[in-house]
Amino acid sequence: MRITLFAAVILGAGFGQAACKKDSGTSDPGGECSGRCGKGTRCDGERCIVDYGQDICASNEPAKVEPVVPMRPPITNWGECWQDRNQLPKKFKPVDDSGIPQFDPNQARNLEWGEGEEQLSAPVLNANMREIEYDINECLGVAACYQGSSLPGGHIDFAFRLGGKGKVDSISVTAPAGLSVFGIIPCARKAVANHTFPTYAGPPMTVKYSIDIGE
Repeated sequence: MRITLFAAVILGAGFGQAACKKDSGTSDPGGECSGRCGKGTRCDGERCIVDYGQDICASNEPAKVEPVVPMRPPITNWGECWQDRNQLPKKFKPVDDSGIPQFDPNQARNLEWGEGEEQLSAPVLNANMREIEYDINECLGVAACYQGSSLPGGHIDFAFRLGGKGKVDSISVTAPAGLSVFGIIPCARKAVANHTFPTYAGPPMTVKYSIDIGE
C-alpha cells in the first residue's frame, strides 16, 4: 500500500544565517581592546569586529521535538470478504453519498482575517487517514462479498478539502472499474466525509492520497 499526501496552503517560512561556523580559539576578548569584545566578536587593533569563526548562531532554547502520534497498524489484507454472505441482504443497496459535495480544485475559498496560519502536520494526517483506511477496507470487503471473489489490484485516489473545524468540506474518489463495483466509491467518500480530524487555527487544506491495492 502506498499513501501520498499533499498539504496545500501551508504558510510561513524559516530563514537562517549561512555564515555560522564553529572554530574555537579564534577570539581574543582581552588584548588591545581591554576586554570590550563580547561573544561573537574579536579585537582587531582597537576595534571589536564580528568573528565568523565563532558559533554566533547558537541558541539556548531547546530544540523542538515533534510529539509521536499514535497510529494503528497498516492493513495487510485489502478487499477480502470477511462476512457470511448468507447474512447479507440479497439485494445490494449502495451507500447514499448525495449530500457530500464533490471536490473541485478550482473552487474559490473564503479566507477569514485572523484565522491563523496553522496546518495539520503530516504525522497527524497519516494517523487519521489510517483510521479512515479501516473504514474503506470495510467498503471493499462488502463489495468482495457481493462479487463472490477477491477484488483486483489497482489505485484508489482521494482528494478532499479539510476545514479548520476538522470536517471535510468536499471529496472526490476515483478508481478503476474493478474497484468501483458494488458502491465502493460512494462508501469510501462517506468514510472520509464522516471522519472528524483535529481542529486547527488556519486556512483550509487540500489533501490528496492514494491507496495502492496489490493483486
